[in-house]
Order: sequence, then structure tokens, then C-alpha cells
Amino acid sequence: MKNFIPYILVLGTSFATTFVYADGEIKLKRSCIKDYPMVEGETNPELLAVYSQLCDKKNKDNKNKLLVSAAEKFQQIGKNDKAIQIVNYLEAQNIQSNELTDVKFLAGIGLASDALNKMRTREMRYLTEDKTYPVAKSFTDAVRQAMPAAVLVEKNQESAPVVERARPQKVSRPQKSRTTPTRSTPATKPATKPTATPAKPKSTSSAPRPNFPT
Repeated sequence: MKNFIPYILVLGTSFATTFVYADGEIKLKRSCIKDYPMVEGETNPELLAVYSQLCDKKNKDNKNKLLVSAAEKFQQIGKNDKAIQIVNYLEAQNIQSNELTDVKFLAGIGLASDALNKMRTREMRYLTEDKTYPVAKSFTDAVRQAMPAAVLVEKNQESAPVVERARPQKVSRPQKSRTTPTRSTPATKPATKPTATPAKPKSTSSAPRPNFPT
């Protein structure tokens, strides 16, 4: 009879495992859902895997880390309200971590984005000038100041003017200019028009006198 006890224990463990992972899907026990009612109705396998570890008493010491993982999964699947609930619970227990702060930041942006989308598509209105817009502008300014160093460097490179490197100019040696002697041509005088000389009147003395009778 004693030889059958280990076999019964192994068989019982296999049945329990089959109950949890039946048909290739993770199914949480009722006692687990009762302890964590937030997971009721969820079907994401990664999220259910986290809660199956939470419900395992062996992971009692890792409960806070597993809850942070659950909050991350809720945020990733768009259940930002549930992610915020887990963050608030852990912060009330004085649990702080960078991962938890990131979940709070991303879930808050998701909720704000949902509200803005509702304003624009369903309610057909804009942000109010005196109430919602100043808060949104202040937040965007804070995000701009908290940009990663790599993004700042990339933006500075895009905005910097492109300076072309000046190509080194070749220094040309001065060449001696050869002067070819030019022959001087005599200046030509302007042609003068010939002046017409007046004709001399014919003398009448040489003409023969007519012979008159004396």
C-alpha cells in the first residue's frame, strides 16, 4: 500500500495540471479568481500565465514582482484602468520601481488618449481654452524636456545647417608673360583734297589788232 502513495500523489498533481491547462488554454481555479477578481473574464494567455503563478503558493515571495508584470500585461492589452488599479495598490504598499512608474505613465496616457478621442469623435468638441488645453500643453512641454538623449541629438542634426567643406584650391605658379615686340607703323596723314587753282584770264594784248585804214 505504501508503494501506491507516491503514484497517487503524482496522479493527483497531473489531474490538477490538466485542470489548469486544459485544451492548451490556461484556466484559473475558482479560488484564484476569488483572490484576484480583476482577472475574471480575461482570456489573454500571457496574462493568465502571470496570474497562475500568483495563485501558486510557491511564488508567495515574488507576489509584488508578479503584480507588476500583471499591470504591464493589462496596459499592453489596453486595459489601462485595471493597470492603474494595480499600480495604486502597490504604491499604497510602498512598492516603487521604474517598471511600475512606466506602467503608470503609459496607462495614464492611454486613458487621456481615450478621453480625447471621445471628445473629438463622439462629443464633437475641442479642448477648453481655460481648463483642459493648458494642462495638455503643460504636459507636452514636460515631455519635450524629457526626450531621450538620442532623440535630442537626432533633432539637433536635422535642424543644424549643412555646411559644405571648402575644397582646397590649387595654388598655381605665376607664369612669366612673354612680350612680343610690336612694330610701330608710321602714322598715316589724313588725305588732303587737292585745291582747285583759279584759271588765269587770257591777256588781250597778244591778240591781233584789226587793221583800220589810216
